Amino acid sequence: MPAPRVWLDFDDVLCETFAELRAFARAEFGKDPAPGKAIHFDLHESLDLSDAEYGLFMDRFHAERLLRVPEIPGACDAVRGWLRDGAAEPVVVTGRAAWCHTDSVRWLEERGLGGVPVLHVDKYARFADPAAPDVVPFPALRGFGFALAVDDAPRALDALASAAFCPYAVFGRPWNAAWTPPAGAPAPALRTADWRALDAFVRALPR
Repeated sequence: MPAPRVWLDFDDVLCETFAELRAFARAEFGKDPAPGKAIHFDLHESLDLSDAEYGLFMDRFHAERLLRVPEIPGACDAVRGWLRDGAAEPVVVTGRAAWCHTDSVRWLEERGLGGVPVLHVDKYARFADPAAPDVVPFPALRGFGFALAVDDAPRALDALASAAFCPYAVFGRPWNAAWTPPAGAPAPALRTADWRALDAFVRALPR
């Protein structure tokens, strides 16, 4: 039997992107927003950036820090274990723009996860051309046969819960602590910020 296919978000599921963004904002832009602002998924709000600052900030972050974002403890070890044991087939489903693809793949390769597919999806309605050939439309993900989707972003979780094409897990972050499924949508199969718990859940998925 084939291993269950698992959707993994990249930022703040596999790696500590927000913490690195915040450190970069403090060091390079003199921004030190109050801790409570971290509950906002919108980086303009959570990092206290103006529209003019945001574009420059993100350009510099992608150029200087993207490859250095640390993994969330236990994440890459768990995914390497899935690949080694045939326990799951991971697919990275990210809201990063497709021009980040090469560096995103390199980040995975440097952590022993070369060959894991990376799909770019306009999860947050931010792409200039969401119909570009290197962007996967969200409805098309239904055909990928995912056994589980793991995400942290409230907007992505709204879409997953409403589409209901597979069970989903909420990877706990401050910005989704108060998130609840839309009316009539299924509840998450798991809510955790612990990769050990996620690893055990994935390994118990039916084949």
